[in-house]
Amino acid sequence: MKNLVRRCFIFFLLYTGAVQYVLAEVNMNFQQTQLIKRLKAQGIAPNKVYFQHDFTLFLENEDSYPDKDLFLSQEGLEDHRRMYTIASQNISQVTLNDNYQYSEIWQRKRNIIEILYPTDAFQPLEDGVYFYTLDNNKQLYRHSSFEEVYELPCYLRVEKKHGIVVSIQKRPLSTINHYTYDYWSNNNLKQLNIELYDNEHNVVYSSVVSFNEKGETNKSIRKNIKSGNYVIRTYIEKDGVYAIDEYFDKQGIKTNHVTRYEGSLVRVKNEVLNKQGKVIKTKSSEPELFDFEKDLDEPYPYNELMMNVEKSNTLFKAEMFKQGLGDSPKYDKEATDRVNYLGIQPHQVYYHKLPFPAFMVERYKNFPHQAPLTLIEAENQSPRDKYSDLIQVEIGENHQYKKIIKTKWQQSAISLPLAPFKGLENGVYFYTMNDKKQLTPLANVEQAVSLPAYIRVEKVMGKVVSILQKTRVQWLTNEFDYKKSAPIRSKLTVIESHLVPNLVIETEFEKGSYLPLKQVVKNAQGITIRTFIMTKKRDLIAILERFNDQGIKTNHIELFEDGQGGYLKNQHLDSNGNILLTTDEFEDKNNPQLYDNLPFNPDGFETILFEHVD
Repeated sequence: MKNLVRRCFIFFLLYTGAVQYVLAEVNMNFQQTQLIKRLKAQGIAPNKVYFQHDFTLFLENEDSYPDKDLFLSQEGLEDHRRMYTIASQNISQVTLNDNYQYSEIWQRKRNIIEILYPTDAFQPLEDGVYFYTLDNNKQLYRHSSFEEVYELPCYLRVEKKHGIVVSIQKRPLSTINHYTYDYWSNNNLKQLNIELYDNEHNVVYSSVVSFNEKGETNKSIRKNIKSGNYVIRTYIEKDGVYAIDEYFDKQGIKTNHVTRYEGSLVRVKNEVLNKQGKVIKTKSSEPELFDFEKDLDEPYPYNELMMNVEKSNTLFKAEMFKQGLGDSPKYDKEATDRVNYLGIQPHQVYYHKLPFPAFMVERYKNFPHQAPLTLIEAENQSPRDKYSDLIQVEIGENHQYKKIIKTKWQQSAISLPLAPFKGLENGVYFYTMNDKKQLTPLANVEQAVSLPAYIRVEKVMGKVVSILQKTRVQWLTNEFDYKKSAPIRSKLTVIESHLVPNLVIETEFEKGSYLPLKQVVKNAQGITIRTFIMTKKRDLIAILERFNDQGIKTNHIELFEDGQGGYLKNQHLDSNGNILLTTDEFEDKNNPQLYDNLPFNPDGFETILFEHVD
């Protein structure tokens, strides 16, 4: 009886599984049928070339039918809002087989990079979008349509609105991918061929993926054409093993045996082999066959065109900013060329556009990438904000910031009798106001910003449109020293702040990372009150010391790294340097200061001050 019940139960499980499988197949076939009907209704025909936006490589049979719109021409796909979020154009030339499944795909991806380029040649153009290429002499050649530049390694896209050139982009090819799909007689995937090309249309990488009649992957062969190295993958999917990869060099000698485990894309066992096939070491990372993250090289002369850092996507800016960590002659030259293009000269003093780019995160080293402003242009950049920054910079001989002067103003709209302004022409005027609200006119904006407070009045078309009261709440300067193009020292001076007394923070940076190696805080009398020193000892990371305003040491703090988050020892000292007690607390609960938490990067202390302004 028990055996009968068991057999019935097993039959039930098998039957249920079969029914679910059949239902899934029916559902998938229904969806595919609906897709085919839709394609036919749109006039889409097999074995004919179409164009598609954002094709995605697939390995599942259910994705083999196009569910995105297909077009007879690539013209309508040249510009799309979605492209600008990732700064990439992705257009594919596709062909469908007799069953309306993807058969052959030529995919071209391009980077979208805003550039700085003279606009003189584009002034006669009407509003619209135009396409250009450059010859080896950097001469412009205009094309009549996007179709003419679609397959070229790079082109320029110029857009004009209301008589103004609003965008000049270079769009270099980042990848050229060729996919070919074959299917079994039951329309399941049989084989996928992948080829990656360079700008000269040479194959640099190939891959062949094989599927069984159920559409399941069972084997793949990938090859780096330039190196000749290749890997054969066998899909196991058994006993916790997902696949086995066998790596070979160009002579066909096996170099690595890699086991890939299920449930993780990165968990691998890489057995490195000698020429006799014996394991000589084991690693937890797989060998690199091909660098898929590297884009195609930009051809000359497009590779010499300067990025417009203000307008370009964060992805490209972040890549450039990362190069600031070391010696980068190419990026240094581009940064210098950009400064010259913007008309900025060594030793020039000017006012800066907002927002001011943060150290390392938003600027390449200390090179400026925004055009200079006059004082009257810079003084009122954020009229609706509670606080407004005014930033003046001095450029050094190396085309980088030598000195940065930042003042922060609290501002608010106020109401005043309009009679005193009745006879004024249209424009901006500046005043001081005493306790009795009596106004005294100032000569100019230079005189206004030199004072701790002033009134700004703006008149447009005979009407007073704005009256702002501005009060200075913070005044800082930052000076830099360099070794070649790398900042090696900075000196931050707090000239005015109601949060902290006047002080100086001197920093020495580690070349290649800009991590503070040493930092000293001095009070207005020049007495050292805080120090930070990065150490090179095994477990000891850094030493911080605190002093009172008379220069007497009060704390000796050591920071340690133990592999579990680290720990610290805070030695509290008496006036003779004797240890009173040792704690593991960093903060000084009796007399905390905003400058206790060393080290700061050049913008870090300013940020902390502003966080406490309110």
